Amino acid sequence: MSLPDHSKAIEGRREHLSCSLENKGLFLDLINALHLVVDFEDAFILQMQDDQRMLAMVSTLERLQGTWWEPGTVFKRVLSGIPVAVDINRVSEWGCQPETVRKNIRSALHVNLHGGRLTILVITHSRAGFFSPAHVRQLRGFAPLASQALLSLDLQRTVIQRERFFQLSMDLMGIVDYAGNFRQFNESWKTLLGFKAEEFYRNRLFSFIHQDDVRVFVDAISLLIKTGEHCLVEGRFRRKNGSYCWLSCSLAVYPDENLCYIVARDVTDRVQVEQQLAYDARHDALTGLYNRVEFMERLDIAFARSVREPHYTFAVFYMDLNGFKAVNDTLGHDVGDALLQEVSRCLLDVVREVDTVARFGGDEFTILLDGLKSRDQMVMVIQRIHERLHRPFILQEHAVTTSVSIGVALSSPAYVNAEHMLRDADSAMYKAKTVKDLPYILIEKKR
Repeated sequence: MSLPDHSKAIEGRREHLSCSLENKGLFLDLINALHLVVDFEDAFILQMQDDQRMLAMVSTLERLQGTWWEPGTVFKRVLSGIPVAVDINRVSEWGCQPETVRKNIRSALHVNLHGGRLTILVITHSRAGFFSPAHVRQLRGFAPLASQALLSLDLQRTVIQRERFFQLSMDLMGIVDYAGNFRQFNESWKTLLGFKAEEFYRNRLFSFIHQDDVRVFVDAISLLIKTGEHCLVEGRFRRKNGSYCWLSCSLAVYPDENLCYIVARDVTDRVQVEQQLAYDARHDALTGLYNRVEFMERLDIAFARSVREPHYTFAVFYMDLNGFKAVNDTLGHDVGDALLQEVSRCLLDVVREVDTVARFGGDEFTILLDGLKSRDQMVMVIQRIHERLHRPFILQEHAVTTSVSIGVALSSPAYVNAEHMLRDADSAMYKAKTVKDLPYILIEKKR
């Protein structure tokens, strides 16, 4: 039976062959089609492995499947494109196999299947010398169909494998167009953010990003469109419940596709730790006020501005609680700490958002009054401080009263640096402790 007589039948199976996604299913379809062309009994497919040996991937005989073969002269000829029909007793490749493998096989016809890997299709028969040149021609004519089916299988398997990795990835993987419309995304987006698939398709990527971070992503994609490179950006993404998580996103743009590829990872824990460390480095642990480091940086900024802008004025308060040691000694450190926290809240209440309140340690506090319009503004803040602290605090069922000594230094061209201002405010505070009747002592340094 020749190939032309059955070409229509074989071509009719081509689509079915190409859609078979499992090795065994595809192999059985190939064998059924091959039986229309060539007379044989059994068949198997060998594929070259990384160690240069060949493995029987599938076979109609269970005993052949999974066997290993050492390529010799015959296999090398077949892999070069020459079909070979042999008596297996005269071939080294077959001779190396145990009798259990060669049982009831006398003839074999080998043909190369041109594909991604070096692959040989082998058909066998129990009669010696069974395969003739006609069989060789028939199998050679069938080989392109088998090769195409295998190539189609490899391509489909590659797509399926990539899709499986895409969906199984714990990272968030997605593809968006330049406008931010989702083209594809994996399950991790839905798992982390809590939105349904249709919500992702209905909304642009940027609608899930915190409004303060959107510009970072828009600018990154715009830059990538020009450069064709990739970059790493981080931002806050909105969850379904309204909370936000931090994602570190690797972005890559491919101009030929007009698409942006995203691989993102949840780094919320890391960012929160970094933010906490940064916060702790600039804040007092007990009161939450700024610490000395942050206060001095802000004071330096204010001082530098006063040098640039002669009309800009600011003031520095240095304060110390009166009788704080007695509170600690009589009521305990827990009450003392609670008093410091209450005083901190009072100081924050009497200043503006642009002003800076800090705890320098112990019972010492500082205030930077930014951009004073008049001395009356400064006096008003001092009066408010005394009024608020004059009221008793109820701390652990104890009524605790305190007062504060305040030293003030006003900015002046006479100061060389900000530290000199702080030192003068400190000196004024110690003088205020000795003069109980004065609400504060002010130092105005002249040239």
